[in-house]
Amino acid sequence: MNLPHWLADWLGNPSFLLSLLSGAVGAVWALSEVMGEFKTETPRALRTAGAWLLVAVNFLAAAVIFRLTVELVPNARGWPTALFIGFAWPTVFRNLSLKLTQPISATDSEAPAIRLEQAYSNVQRLALQLINSVLTRQRMRLLNRVMQFNLADLERYARRMSAISPQQINQEFIDKVMQRPVDDDAKKAHLVALLMDNFTRDAIDDFLKENRNRELRS
Repeated sequence: MNLPHWLADWLGNPSFLLSLLSGAVGAVWALSEVMGEFKTETPRALRTAGAWLLVAVNFLAAAVIFRLTVELVPNARGWPTALFIGFAWPTVFRNLSLKLTQPISATDSEAPAIRLEQAYSNVQRLALQLINSVLTRQRMRLLNRVMQFNLADLERYARRMSAISPQQINQEFIDKVMQRPVDDDAKKAHLVALLMDNFTRDAIDDFLKENRNRELRS
């Protein structure tokens, strides 16, 4: 299969390939942000538009900064620079403020500037809100299925899961939930959140299957 000339030139251009390397490192930082925020929900979070927005912004930013760098400093063209810019994007470049002008009488706070940190923070906040919205609606549909079962059954299941977990799960949270002066639906929501956050949604599927089979037997 013959590629178009412009695409073949791009793929054969070392600078383009190095830009992809730098962008890929930047994208890894975005993935780590999603993992740190959503933990066990990371696989589902990565299926949302918000996650891809965050990955794309980090990828493009690191790639563009690399291209600008090698245009200004041709001798910097190489994989060490590409890696450095990819790793430095979230710690150095993302925190830069570019002052447009600096009047003699103006203080730093008065000088107009492009603040990359603030711009990225806005994009990050939007992306995380988009991800959170999708995941919350999904979890709400799963919670609605649990609501038909008894709170006592859900509590026993949560305690068994916490007790048998290879990682130590503090059951004081369950005690506090059960002691709260709220209705049973609110307590179920907290217990379901505990199970999903620590054992993924598969734990809820197992609970539903277990109790559905029990009802059929009875």
